[in-house]
Amino acid sequence: MPAEVASATAYFLSTSPPALALVGQGVRFPAGRWMRVADGIAAAWHVEQLVRELFPSLQPIPVPFWVLLTDFDVEEFERTTRSAG
Repeated sequence: MPAEVASATAYFLSTSPPALALVGQGVRFPAGRWMRVADGIAAAWHVEQLVRELFPSLQPIPVPFWVLLTDFDVEEFERTTRSAG
């Protein structure tokens, strides 16, 4: 099954591992379950605040923020989260 890619540049949230990411259109998602939380035109600080208010049980607060605009960015995210876990 081919990897799922973002249909538009937007902010997405993953709960495992906890992460908030700005994912570019056409860029594949890292492994896991990702949900869209805001359009890509929103300010990052505003989206981070929104996530804290909507998902208070997420730890750590603030949730780590990533910018995934290329497949290389996704590979770095996956490498970093694997080594941290």
